[in-house]
Amino acid sequence: MSKIVKLLCVLLSAALIFSTAFVANAKTASQLRNEREKIQAEINSAQQKINNLKEKKDKQQEYINALRSKITLLEDKLDNLESQRNALQKEIDEVSAKIKKTEAEIQETQRQIEAKQEEFREIYELYCQRLRAMYMSGNVTTLEIILESGWDMGSLLTRAQMIKSVSEKDNETLSELNERMQEITQQRQLLADKKAELDADKATLDAQKAELQSSIDEISSSKKELDAEAAECNAAIRKLNSQTAEMQELIETDRDRLKQIEKEIQQAATRKPPSNYTPGTGSLGYPTSYRNISAGYPNYSSGAYHGGIDFPCPKGTPVYAADSGYVSLAKELTYSYGKYIMINHGNGISTLYAHNSQLCVKEGQAVNKGDLIAYSGSTGNSSGPHCHFEVRVNGTRVNPKSYLG
Repeated sequence: MSKIVKLLCVLLSAALIFSTAFVANAKTASQLRNEREKIQAEINSAQQKINNLKEKKDKQQEYINALRSKITLLEDKLDNLESQRNALQKEIDEVSAKIKKTEAEIQETQRQIEAKQEEFREIYELYCQRLRAMYMSGNVTTLEIILESGWDMGSLLTRAQMIKSVSEKDNETLSELNERMQEITQQRQLLADKKAELDADKATLDAQKAELQSSIDEISSSKKELDAEAAECNAAIRKLNSQTAEMQELIETDRDRLKQIEKEIQQAATRKPPSNYTPGTGSLGYPTSYRNISAGYPNYSSGAYHGGIDFPCPKGTPVYAADSGYVSLAKELTYSYGKYIMINHGNGISTLYAHNSQLCVKEGQAVNKGDLIAYSGSTGNSSGPHCHFEVRVNGTRVNPKSYLG
């Protein structure tokens, strides 16, 4: 087995091992396509339900629930499409690298063929020169050489040995020429195989690029559909809120911004407290003088997730620190929580106050239980003025009612 063949075997084995490991740890583009088809079937079913409920005035909450269900499915579809895009890009990168490697191997094989052809020409030229020399000197037979040597035994043996050497040299030359021809034939076949492999890989690459572009286009159209459904759902929520006391947060479709908010909240837990900070007791006071709860933890009446509890109150109502601690976050956003504050009370406990109209404290400031920290409002994704209140233990949302004294 030649060194090239051995090298190819090693590379193929390594590729097989890598491929097996990859499949074990991540979904392939094909698996993601099948998963997306199932999600799309569920989206179509949800849309049918939405169509049936849209004109039924007495079933607005069911309509909102159906919209929320479709929005969740659209978000799943986007996750799937983005995963598929990443998987396709990885496959494209791998095929591109393989094409580049094959092209380099083709160049090297071509160089080897040219080198062997040059060796063949040199040996063949030398052989031809010998034949021409023998022809020019005449076709002297072995018998003639022996007869011309007379009875001189030494001369006879010398001439006989010379004939044998010439004959052996010619045989070696012919054998070497034949070997070079076989090597060139094998290299040419290897070259043809590599070119066929290259053409197949390029065709695969073109197909993968087309599928990647299709996935990118579908991501764009799905995002537009998600935004449209969220806008419709938010309008329905506002309409329903005007008829009920429940204040629901509006739907945020920019998941990157939501991830960034959560990242900042998690990072805030590690922020160094000020020197004058006093840890809380763990027994929390109400954040407003309004004690009525319009939406509890962990769900709205619609069944949608709700990470805290809501205290409906007029815009400008004072918001108080539920316990002593320090302000780990004070943000003024136009989306999601809007203008919100997070207070670290020590012992892994933090509280969050969202949708305020005005903030009265800043990050790093120490506060005592009952201190004024903000004025309520309806900033960010809020359907009406209220105080959204969360309790987090070691970064995880928990039921605030379990901590309110």
